[in-house]
Amino acid sequence: MSEKSRGYVLVASNKINFYKYAINLAESIIDYYEDAKITLFCEPWMLEEQDKDLFDEIHDCSSHYRAKLEGMWKSPYDLTMYLDVDMECEHEDIKVCFDELEKSEHDILFSELTDDRSYVYAEREFDTPEGRKKFVLCGGICLYDNTVPLVQEFMKDWDTLTKDQMDGRWWPEGYNKSLQSWDQFSLWWLTEKDEKYKDLKYGIIDDDLRWNYYNALNWARGPRPKGAIVIRHYSCGLDKDGHII
Repeated sequence: MSEKSRGYVLVASNKINFYKYAINLAESIIDYYEDAKITLFCEPWMLEEQDKDLFDEIHDCSSHYRAKLEGMWKSPYDLTMYLDVDMECEHEDIKVCFDELEKSEHDILFSELTDDRSYVYAEREFDTPEGRKKFVLCGGICLYDNTVPLVQEFMKDWDTLTKDQMDGRWWPEGYNKSLQSWDQFSLWWLTEKDEKYKDLKYGIIDDDLRWNYYNALNWARGPRPKGAIVIRHYSCGLDKDGHII
């Protein structure tokens, strides 16, 4: 059996600043992992000639605000690490991220949304017809085995459901529509409510703060990762037009 291919997926759509972030993230990965295979999905009008050499592959994507999910299910790699582009790599352990997946008992790994980090989240708790619920899985990073058929189906369904909810084609009765803009909600729905995915093997990456450390976390307040930070997430420090806030 041939060895599974490994690579990173970045997606830039809708706003030019996402493309600029993607270039910065790709360069930071290569700083620590010169031979990294990185695929970029972006809108054709964004692509600049001088950036092409950074990437193993470049593919078009739609202008949808959550086109990230297109890139996830269209990944050309067997073992894939998807990263939100408003991130930066700062440690050489980016080379061994796929070991985290292979040593786990899961086919998909996320980072976690926890109570002690909740002060940096835009929205985590929400009311449902069954009572108060919380988002637990964070889609900012995702490590997954794209050779598993159920994983492939899940990624496609996550893309479809997110676009349907955001574009007004689907919404469950009794749920607050303020959640419609979140791919976190479609992720929660598929993993918690959809019988099709009751056997999906998903979990949390070990020492997950290393792999998705929000820049707005208060170091004195905690929590802290056990090891060095590998990926720092600037979601709370940039607006979506790219201004420092």
